[in-house]
Amino acid sequence: MLPNLSGAAADRAEQRLRDQTVLWLTTVSPSGQPQTSPVGYAWNGQTFLILSKPGIAKVRNLRRNPRVAMHLDLDTEAEEYTVLTIEGIAELDAAPPGVPAPLTRDEVTGYLDKHLESMRWAQVTPEQTFADYSTVIRVTPTRARCY
Repeated sequence: MLPNLSGAAADRAEQRLRDQTVLWLTTVSPSGQPQTSPVGYAWNGQTFLILSKPGIAKVRNLRRNPRVAMHLDLDTEAEEYTVLTIEGIAELDAAPPGVPAPLTRDEVTGYLDKHLESMRWAQVTPEQTFADYSTVIRVTPTRARCY
């Protein structure tokens, strides 16, 4: 459940998180510059799971500052609750490059449920994906807004 949301706003936010496959993750560089990147994710109702290639800017940023902001694209088809923004704290769990990401069985299942079709479209296997994107980012939401 997302913090600070209840009723119709919470229901709509949960539906959007189930239906959409990409969110925008904002991290902060050492100079204080926000950096936003589109990322695939899985949401289990408590934490967001994001996979990343090791050593790229968002991972370096998170090593220095674990605070993040996330949002989905604007829902232009809805009449209300078209905006969803989430703030949270990220934790990194990195495997060496080329070694599969350190994921639980439930995380693998949740991620594949959401992204297997995209992997097939990109002609990559789950094994390739988990080896190439071997840094796991788990975000625990601390605040959400849906309006």
